[in-house]
Amino acid sequence: MKSKFALSIALCLSLSAASAASAESPRSELNQTLESADNAYKSKDYKHAQDFYTKALSLAKSAGANDPRVGTAMNGLAATFEAEGNKPQALNMYKQALQAKEASVGRIDVTLLPILDNLASFYRSTGDAENSLATYNRALSIRENSKAGETGDLAKNLNSIAAIYRQTAKYKEAEPILVRVVEVVEKVSGPDNPSVAVALNNLAVVYREQNKIKEAEGLYVRALKIREKAFGAESQETAASLSNLARVYREEGRFEEAEPLLKRVLAIIEKVEPESPSVVTALNNLAVVYKEEAKYPDAEAAYKRSAALEEKLKGATAYELAPILTNLALVLNVEAKDTEAEPVMKRVIDITEKNLGPDDPNLAIAISNLAELYRQQGKFADAETLMKRTLSIRTKSLGADNPEVATNHSDLALLYREQGKLTDAEPSFKDAIAIQEKYAKERPGELANSLNNLAKVYRDEGKLPESEELYKRSLALREQTYGANDSRVAASLRNYAILLRKMGKEGDANKLDARAEAIEANPENKVDIN
Repeated sequence: MKSKFALSIALCLSLSAASAASAESPRSELNQTLESADNAYKSKDYKHAQDFYTKALSLAKSAGANDPRVGTAMNGLAATFEAEGNKPQALNMYKQALQAKEASVGRIDVTLLPILDNLASFYRSTGDAENSLATYNRALSIRENSKAGETGDLAKNLNSIAAIYRQTAKYKEAEPILVRVVEVVEKVSGPDNPSVAVALNNLAVVYREQNKIKEAEGLYVRALKIREKAFGAESQETAASLSNLARVYREEGRFEEAEPLLKRVLAIIEKVEPESPSVVTALNNLAVVYKEEAKYPDAEAAYKRSAALEEKLKGATAYELAPILTNLALVLNVEAKDTEAEPVMKRVIDITEKNLGPDDPNLAIAISNLAELYRQQGKFADAETLMKRTLSIRTKSLGADNPEVATNHSDLALLYREQGKLTDAEPSFKDAIAIQEKYAKERPGELANSLNNLAKVYRDEGKLPESEELYKRSLALREQTYGANDSRVAASLRNYAILLRKMGKEGDANKLDARAEAIEANPENKVDIN
């Protein structure tokens, strides 16, 4: 932000000095004062910069009400106000600067650009996207109509507009602008200039947000080649491009291709700064890929290294440790190393509670992981205690009707059913369904699952008509949500058939089983009766 202001002010000063080459003494003093103000600003000596700009403003007004340097001095003065954090005064002065400059040069002159750039940047920094976009677009119109042609300033202007669209998730609007940025930067700097790689990366991000993964991949590959050529194969810039490309491979499920790239990233970063947060990030990214490849011992080792380094950098109770330790515990759980996973999960709970407090939803997640571990181990009483605690936290922090609360009720009900405690499971499933009914349009699959689960409880309790009604609703929801040939529909058909046989309706049950069998015959459908 500040460097942009300095650049804009310098541009104003050079224009003013050029227009005063043959000026008399008062004009020469004005230009010298503006130069002194600019130098003070760039040195972050805002007090003296403000004094100089104030003096320059007085001299400019004395030189004539329409002297273009009135706006120049006001622009510099506005920048000092902003640098000092006086936003209301800065905005007012930027507006005055623009009016003064327009009065002297008109509304389409290139000398308006430094003020427009600063004002647009100010609006953006204060979250006023609408005025920022309008101001950047006005500056863009002036640049496009000038004789300057395609320049680095044009690319910056376009980038700023695209950035606002990206911040407001208007990726379709940002895409053509960033395509143009690439074209402009290539013409200005040449196709192998590192600035082209930056432009390619920005466009790739927008492609990824629109799920145009192949397009993003192509741009990341180009950017990587440019950076390898410009900075070398082991540079930090190359490491950043490798990470970007690896991320695309991960999103495409191409983990075997992502792995060697992430190993290169780790090696580059460790060589330059072996104990840095960047190493922690690189280890975590590599661990994710190992986990997806089912290379659990490698994932475990990477997470342990990451956790150890993060603890060294930020302390044993830093919250940044929590997600790393959580991932480590989950990998240990997959490896059936429950005796190692349990203390790690408990540590996550302690760290989260100390940092976020006893009622934070993230604490509920940490506790639920340990509860699931206990459930797997058959420690049902311990699991139940923890599930009730997570239910209390989520109800208090998220509200009694939150979908996460419904999930908690459902998990508790499943725990009861697993123990054969059907009378306890029934009300918990009902509590889940009562909440999920309110989100049926947004989350129909969750409601279908709970209806199916309560139907099983009713079936096992001998409440056959009540069970049938719920199975019908669950089946209809799954067909509507997933399609008639989905494996979850087959699961509903199988469960409903079991009930029908219990009711003595063998013929109807056989029809449902036949439908389920046809769905299951498709090798793409994995059936998990639930």
